[in-house]
Amino acid sequence: MNFDEKTGRILIEGLHNARDLGGMTAKDGKVTAYHRLIRSDALDHLSDTAVTELSSYPVGAVIDLRSEDEAENHPDRILSDPRFTYYNIPLLRINADDINTGIIVDTIKTSLGHLYVWMFENSKPYFAEVFRTILKEQGKTVLFHCAHGKDRTGLIAAIFYLLCGVERKKVIENYAVSYDYVKDLVAPLIAATAPNVHHIYKSDASNMEMLLDHLDEKYHGDIRNFLTSCELSSGEIEELRKILLP
Repeated sequence: MNFDEKTGRILIEGLHNARDLGGMTAKDGKVTAYHRLIRSDALDHLSDTAVTELSSYPVGAVIDLRSEDEAENHPDRILSDPRFTYYNIPLLRINADDINTGIIVDTIKTSLGHLYVWMFENSKPYFAEVFRTILKEQGKTVLFHCAHGKDRTGLIAAIFYLLCGVERKKVIENYAVSYDYVKDLVAPLIAATAPNVHHIYKSDASNMEMLLDHLDEKYHGDIRNFLTSCELSSGEIEELRKILLP
Protein backbone atom coordinates (compact mmCIF):
# COMPACT_ATOMS: atom_id res chain seq x y z
CA MET A 1 0.00 0.00 0.00
CA ASN A 2 1.19 3.50 -0.86
CA PHE A 3 -0.22 6.89 0.07
CA ASP A 4 -0.05 9.91 -2.23
CA GLU A 5 0.00 12.90 0.10
CA LYS A 6 -0.54 15.35 -2.77
CA THR A 7 -3.86 13.81 -3.85
CA GLY A 8 -4.85 11.96 -0.69
CA ARG A 9 -5.13 8.72 -2.66
CA ILE A 10 -4.68 5.42 -0.87
CA LEU A 11 -3.14 3.16 -3.47
CA ILE A 12 -4.36 -0.37 -2.83
CA GLU A 13 -4.74 -2.93 -5.61
CA GLY A 14 -8.40 -3.27 -6.53
CA LEU A 15 -9.32 0.29 -5.53
CA HIS A 16 -9.40 3.21 -7.95
CA ASN A 17 -10.83 6.14 -6.03
CA ALA A 18 -9.84 5.61 -2.39
CA ARG A 19 -8.93 8.93 -0.77
CA ASP A 20 -8.33 10.15 2.76
CA LEU A 21 -10.37 13.27 3.59
CA GLY A 22 -7.42 14.61 5.56
CA GLY A 23 -5.03 17.26 4.33
CA MET A 24 -7.64 19.70 3.01
CA THR A 25 -7.10 23.31 4.04
CA ALA A 26 -10.19 25.21 5.16
CA LYS A 27 -10.84 28.95 4.81
CA ASP A 28 -9.56 29.63 8.32
CA GLY A 29 -6.26 27.87 7.59
CA LYS A 30 -7.04 24.75 9.58
CA VAL A 31 -6.25 21.42 7.92
CA THR A 32 -8.54 18.40 8.04
CA ALA A 33 -7.20 15.40 9.95
CA TYR A 34 -5.96 12.19 8.36
CA HIS A 35 -7.07 8.68 9.31
CA ARG A 36 -10.59 9.76 10.25
CA LEU A 37 -12.66 9.41 7.08
CA ILE A 38 -11.93 7.60 3.82
CA ARG A 39 -13.95 7.80 0.60
CA SER A 40 -13.75 4.97 -1.91
CA ASP A 41 -15.21 2.95 -4.73
CA ALA A 42 -16.65 -0.49 -3.92
CA LEU A 43 -14.54 -3.08 -2.10
CA ASP A 44 -15.67 -6.05 -4.19
CA HIS A 45 -12.41 -6.58 -6.09
CA LEU A 46 -9.96 -6.73 -3.18
CA SER A 47 -7.55 -9.60 -2.65
CA ASP A 48 -6.86 -10.96 0.82
CA THR A 49 -3.65 -8.92 0.83
CA ALA A 50 -5.52 -5.75 -0.12
CA VAL A 51 -8.08 -6.32 2.65
CA THR A 52 -5.23 -6.61 5.15
CA GLU A 53 -3.66 -3.42 3.80
CA LEU A 54 -6.97 -1.62 4.20
CA SER A 55 -7.26 -2.84 7.77
CA SER A 56 -3.73 -1.68 8.55
CA TYR A 57 -4.38 1.86 7.26
CA PRO A 58 -6.29 1.44 9.69
CA VAL A 59 -9.91 1.21 8.48
CA GLY A 60 -12.17 -0.24 11.15
CA ALA A 61 -15.69 0.52 9.89
CA VAL A 62 -17.21 0.49 6.40
CA ILE A 63 -20.43 2.20 5.29
CA ASP A 64 -21.71 0.87 1.97
CA LEU A 65 -23.93 3.53 0.36
CA ARG A 66 -25.10 1.25 -2.44
CA SER A 67 -28.58 -0.22 -2.74
CA GLU A 68 -29.28 -3.63 -1.23
CA ASP A 69 -29.31 -5.14 -4.73
CA GLU A 70 -25.94 -3.62 -5.61
CA ALA A 71 -24.42 -4.75 -2.33
CA GLU A 72 -25.78 -8.27 -2.80
CA ASN A 73 -24.74 -8.55 -6.46
CA HIS A 74 -21.24 -7.14 -5.84
CA PRO A 75 -20.49 -7.89 -2.17
CA ASP A 76 -17.63 -6.15 -0.40
CA ARG A 77 -14.68 -8.42 0.29
CA ILE A 78 -14.57 -7.33 3.93
CA LEU A 79 -17.91 -8.91 4.83
CA SER A 80 -17.67 -11.20 7.87
CA ASP A 81 -14.09 -10.06 8.48
CA PRO A 82 -13.89 -9.35 12.23
CA ARG A 83 -11.47 -6.48 11.64
CA PHE A 84 -14.29 -4.40 10.12
CA THR A 85 -17.74 -3.30 11.20
CA TYR A 86 -19.95 -3.19 8.09
CA TYR A 87 -23.11 -1.17 7.44
CA ASN A 88 -25.23 -1.06 4.29
CA ILE A 89 -27.07 2.29 4.27
CA PRO A 90 -28.38 2.99 0.76
CA LEU A 91 -28.46 6.70 -0.01
CA LEU A 92 -30.44 6.04 -3.17
CA ARG A 93 -33.07 3.37 -2.62
CA ILE A 94 -32.94 1.99 -6.18
CA ASN A 95 -30.50 -0.22 -8.02
CA ALA A 96 -28.12 2.28 -9.62
CA ASP A 97 -26.84 -0.50 -11.88
CA ASP A 98 -30.19 -0.38 -13.71
CA ILE A 99 -30.07 2.58 -16.08
CA ASN A 100 -33.74 2.00 -16.97
CA THR A 101 -34.93 2.81 -13.44
CA GLY A 102 -36.96 5.97 -12.68
CA ILE A 103 -34.62 8.65 -11.41
CA ILE A 104 -31.70 7.20 -13.41
CA VAL A 105 -33.69 7.63 -16.62
CA ASP A 106 -34.34 11.24 -15.62
CA THR A 107 -30.65 11.70 -14.82
CA ILE A 108 -29.65 10.44 -18.26
CA LYS A 109 -31.99 13.03 -19.79
CA THR A 110 -30.70 15.85 -17.59
CA SER A 111 -27.50 15.60 -15.52
CA LEU A 112 -25.99 14.13 -12.38
CA GLY A 113 -26.40 17.56 -10.84
CA HIS A 114 -30.17 17.13 -11.04
CA LEU A 115 -29.80 13.74 -9.33
CA TYR A 116 -27.74 15.28 -6.52
CA VAL A 117 -30.35 17.98 -5.91
CA TRP A 118 -33.06 15.31 -5.94
CA MET A 119 -31.14 13.27 -3.38
CA PHE A 120 -30.68 16.31 -1.12
CA GLU A 121 -34.44 16.72 -1.03
CA ASN A 122 -35.57 13.08 -1.05
CA SER A 123 -32.90 11.13 0.86
CA LYS A 124 -32.71 13.16 4.07
CA PRO A 125 -33.47 10.26 6.45
CA TYR A 126 -30.73 8.22 4.80
CA PHE A 127 -28.21 11.06 5.02
CA ALA A 128 -29.06 11.30 8.73
CA GLU A 129 -28.55 7.56 9.19
CA VAL A 130 -25.14 7.71 7.50
CA PHE A 131 -23.95 10.61 9.63
CA ARG A 132 -25.25 9.11 12.87
CA THR A 133 -23.50 5.86 12.03
CA ILE A 134 -20.24 7.74 11.48
CA LEU A 135 -20.71 9.40 14.88
CA LYS A 136 -21.39 5.99 16.42
CA GLU A 137 -18.08 4.70 15.05
CA GLN A 138 -15.96 7.62 16.27
CA GLY A 139 -12.58 6.35 17.35
CA LYS A 140 -12.30 4.20 14.22
CA THR A 141 -11.25 5.21 10.75
CA VAL A 142 -14.50 5.04 8.78
CA LEU A 143 -14.56 4.28 5.05
CA PHE A 144 -17.71 5.12 3.08
CA HIS A 145 -18.22 4.05 -0.49
CA CYS A 146 -20.66 3.49 -3.33
CA ALA A 147 -19.91 1.80 -6.67
CA HIS A 148 -17.38 4.19 -8.20
CA GLY A 149 -16.82 6.52 -5.26
CA LYS A 150 -17.94 9.66 -7.07
CA ASP A 151 -21.71 10.26 -6.72
CA ARG A 152 -23.23 9.08 -3.44
CA THR A 153 -19.76 9.01 -1.91
CA GLY A 154 -18.99 12.40 -3.42
CA LEU A 155 -22.01 13.95 -1.71
CA ILE A 156 -20.97 12.71 1.73
CA ALA A 157 -17.40 13.95 1.18
CA ALA A 158 -18.63 17.35 -0.04
CA ILE A 159 -20.88 17.74 3.00
CA PHE A 160 -17.99 17.07 5.36
CA TYR A 161 -15.71 19.52 3.56
CA LEU A 162 -18.39 22.23 3.52
CA LEU A 163 -18.98 21.65 7.21
CA CYS A 164 -15.27 22.21 7.82
CA GLY A 165 -15.29 25.46 5.85
CA VAL A 166 -13.45 24.27 2.75
CA GLU A 167 -13.96 26.78 -0.05
CA ARG A 168 -16.37 26.07 -2.87
CA LYS A 169 -13.67 25.80 -5.56
CA LYS A 170 -11.81 23.06 -3.67
CA VAL A 171 -15.01 21.10 -3.02
CA ILE A 172 -15.80 21.15 -6.74
CA GLU A 173 -12.26 20.15 -7.70
CA ASN A 174 -12.26 17.30 -5.19
CA TYR A 175 -15.46 16.00 -6.76
CA ALA A 176 -14.48 16.50 -10.39
CA VAL A 177 -11.17 14.64 -10.16
CA SER A 178 -12.98 11.36 -9.51
CA TYR A 179 -13.38 10.60 -13.19
CA ASP A 180 -9.61 10.83 -13.68
CA TYR A 181 -9.25 8.01 -11.16
CA VAL A 182 -12.12 5.77 -12.29
CA LYS A 183 -11.70 5.99 -16.08
CA ASP A 184 -10.50 2.39 -16.33
CA LEU A 185 -13.23 1.21 -13.96
CA VAL A 186 -16.11 2.77 -15.91
CA ALA A 187 -14.65 2.26 -19.41
CA PRO A 188 -16.59 -1.01 -19.98
CA LEU A 189 -19.83 0.71 -18.95
CA ILE A 190 -19.19 3.59 -21.34
CA ALA A 191 -18.36 1.15 -24.13
CA ALA A 192 -21.61 -0.74 -23.56
CA THR A 193 -23.95 2.27 -23.56
CA ALA A 194 -25.12 4.93 -25.98
CA PRO A 195 -23.31 8.28 -26.06
CA ASN A 196 -26.20 10.07 -24.32
CA VAL A 197 -25.62 7.87 -21.25
CA HIS A 198 -21.88 8.42 -20.91
CA HIS A 199 -22.13 11.55 -18.76
CA ILE A 200 -23.50 9.58 -15.78
CA TYR A 201 -20.20 7.71 -15.53
CA LYS A 202 -18.20 10.93 -15.33
CA SER A 203 -17.84 13.69 -12.73
CA ASP A 204 -18.20 16.98 -14.56
CA ALA A 205 -17.64 19.99 -12.32
CA SER A 206 -21.00 21.43 -13.40
CA ASN A 207 -22.78 18.70 -11.42
CA MET A 208 -21.34 19.80 -8.10
CA GLU A 209 -21.77 23.44 -9.07
CA MET A 210 -25.50 22.81 -9.55
CA LEU A 211 -25.77 21.20 -6.11
CA LEU A 212 -23.91 24.07 -4.45
CA ASP A 213 -26.14 26.58 -6.24
CA HIS A 214 -29.11 24.70 -4.78
CA LEU A 215 -27.50 24.88 -1.36
CA ASP A 216 -27.13 28.64 -1.79
CA GLU A 217 -30.71 29.12 -2.92
CA LYS A 218 -32.56 26.87 -0.47
CA TYR A 219 -30.22 26.67 2.54
CA HIS A 220 -28.59 30.12 2.41
CA GLY A 221 -25.25 28.56 1.47
CA ASP A 222 -24.89 26.91 4.88
CA ILE A 223 -24.55 23.13 4.95
CA ARG A 224 -25.61 23.17 8.60
CA ASN A 225 -29.06 24.29 7.49
CA PHE A 226 -29.29 21.27 5.21
CA LEU A 227 -28.15 18.93 8.00
CA THR A 228 -30.70 20.50 10.33
CA SER A 229 -33.37 19.76 7.73
CA CYS A 230 -32.23 16.12 7.95
CA GLU A 231 -33.22 16.37 11.65
CA LEU A 232 -29.66 16.26 12.94
CA SER A 233 -29.23 18.30 16.13
CA SER A 234 -26.79 21.20 16.45
CA GLY A 235 -24.74 19.01 18.80
CA GLU A 236 -24.55 16.19 16.25
CA ILE A 237 -23.58 18.63 13.52
CA GLU A 238 -20.76 20.04 15.64
CA GLU A 239 -19.54 16.54 16.49
CA LEU A 240 -19.44 15.73 12.77
CA ARG A 241 -17.30 18.82 12.12
CA LYS A 242 -14.93 17.82 14.90
CA ILE A 243 -14.22 14.48 13.26
CA LEU A 244 -12.07 16.24 10.65
CA LEU A 245 -11.26 19.37 12.65
CA PRO A 246 -10.73 18.13 16.22
